[in-house]
Amino acid sequence: MPKKKELIEKLCRKPTPKNFTKRELDTLMGKCDCTKFSGGRGSGIGFVHNKTKRVLQFDEPHPGNELYGYQVKKTIQFLKDIGEIK
Repeated sequence: MPKKKELIEKLCRKPTPKNFTKRELDTLMGKCDCTKFSGGRGSGIGFVHNKTKRVLQFDEPHPGNELYGYQVKKTIQFLKDIGEIK
């Protein structure tokens, strides 16, 4: 299982990675004290940071398994907001 630091480094690569998977996102969010939830419009997924109650939410990428560029950027901003990325 990848370490949190390795996942954050992959997520923050330039140019924006096109191969960051939903599974890697689930792992990273779990390591950042976030709980996954589903909901929203059908294929929505989200994470709530247990300490701050901040929420990251977007539609699940499909048909593929990799996050879209805007989802990567949203995730990076969320991790900055909760103090996981400086």
